[in-house]
Amino acid sequence: MNDDELLARLKSADPALTGIAPPPDIDRLVEDTLNTDTALQSATTAAGIATAGWGRRHLFGLAAAGLLVLGGVAGGIMANSGSSNGHSASAKSAVPAGALRLTAEGGSGKCMPPGVDTLGKYPTLFEGTATSVKGSTATFRVDRWFKGGDAETVVLTSDTEVSETLTYTEGGHYIVGAKDGFVPMCAAIEASPEDIAKFRQAFGS
Repeated sequence: MNDDELLARLKSADPALTGIAPPPDIDRLVEDTLNTDTALQSATTAAGIATAGWGRRHLFGLAAAGLLVLGGVAGGIMANSGSSNGHSASAKSAVPAGALRLTAEGGSGKCMPPGVDTLGKYPTLFEGTATSVKGSTATFRVDRWFKGGDAETVVLTSDTEVSETLTYTEGGHYIVGAKDGFVPMCAAIEASPEDIAKFRQAFGS
């Protein structure tokens, strides 16, 4: 077999050169390919833009919400702080101007009720009515000054966590002695009408 015969056989075996194989629809394949690629690209691009846009809007929304929450928390803290300060200022302003402040020395012992001779030794001595008792602070309206003062109100505060010998009750009447701003143990009594009469007689008031 020579070269010409071999070439003839190869040509006869090639389906593209025979009527057996259908001719390729080149136009349709190109159109499908272009349409498919364009659709995918457009869909991908559109989806990317939509996702990115949503993501940015979503992030901005979250950031704004976060700022609002933080602002609300900060505002609440400031409001609470302001109310606390206002409460403190109110508590301080509740003490009348010119009131005498005394500090009670706490103790756990029991005292014999002091009389005129014992309480009369203190440089500050008054008869008063407890108008307010809150925690360790008692406020008195001074009914009589026997010695060492002229204020209309006395505020007595405990300086220790140890219970005081005398427990003050709102509306109760007391005779209280003090020295250098302190009320020692056994320097106050819940006064009966008889006690009050004795002290007034002793101090001529």
